[in-house]
Amino acid sequence: MRVSIAVPSMNYGRYIGHCLESLAAQDHADLEVLIADGGSADDTLQIVQRFCERDGRFRLVSRRDDGQADAVSRALSGASGEIFGFLNADDFLLCPDALSSVVEAFRARPEVDVVSFSGFYADEAGSRIRPVRLRYHPLDSLARMNFRASVLQPATFWRRKVSEAVPIRIEFHYVFDAVFFYEAQRRFSWQEFPKPIAGYRLHGANKSLGVRSARIFELARYEQLKFGDASARAAYLRVVGGSVRVCERLPVLGGFLRRLIYLGVNSLAFATAYRVPGI
Repeated sequence: MRVSIAVPSMNYGRYIGHCLESLAAQDHADLEVLIADGGSADDTLQIVQRFCERDGRFRLVSRRDDGQADAVSRALSGASGEIFGFLNADDFLLCPDALSSVVEAFRARPEVDVVSFSGFYADEAGSRIRPVRLRYHPLDSLARMNFRASVLQPATFWRRKVSEAVPIRIEFHYVFDAVFFYEAQRRFSWQEFPKPIAGYRLHGANKSLGVRSARIFELARYEQLKFGDASARAAYLRVVGGSVRVCERLPVLGGFLRRLIYLGVNSLAFATAYRVPGI
């Protein structure tokens, strides 16, 4: 059972070697790694080229794209595997049997189309910090994906038919993975497993963790996609996004105020079991 992994990259030379090495070390040999680079100006391409020359399972499939979502879409469009997934260039697999665990999960459960494992947050050097805890609310579950898309992306894999039915929406730049997983969960069967297999590196520039108005406005569009143009959840997030945008223009207090907004919005989301959306 071949596994196809897309790796989008853009000026992450300091991390991509670790990412690709973790894939090369997998004990599941039937693997292809499809790297889509957005035009890196650092040493990323030299590192990628070394892997491609050393191991025929690694291929650089693109040197130009319109962002991370487009890079993943381009890479997977040429995939030959039965199982798909993607690792950002700053992600990595924690153990050599990560992909064999994924394959075994699919083989043992032919009725399941998407599997999601656990992982660890890691520091810039790749050392484990703490486990990723996604189900910290007692009412949270995959069945409530429309209220909170809590998925560890580098530890989630799906059958080819999911990608054939659910396109990656390249108009989203910050939350395209949440949109993809939401649409996949609505149409296909999904199962979670507790084994930690992926490392999510924290380095200060993670797109999904920053308090940015652009990301919050995308979250508002995501709410519209789920609940319609008149969605109160979308309107609420547009107000939050506007407040953050004002804070972004404040050179001294802006960062502090954005943090307060982040804590306030997510505390309210937790207290309402995500009936009020978080950021």
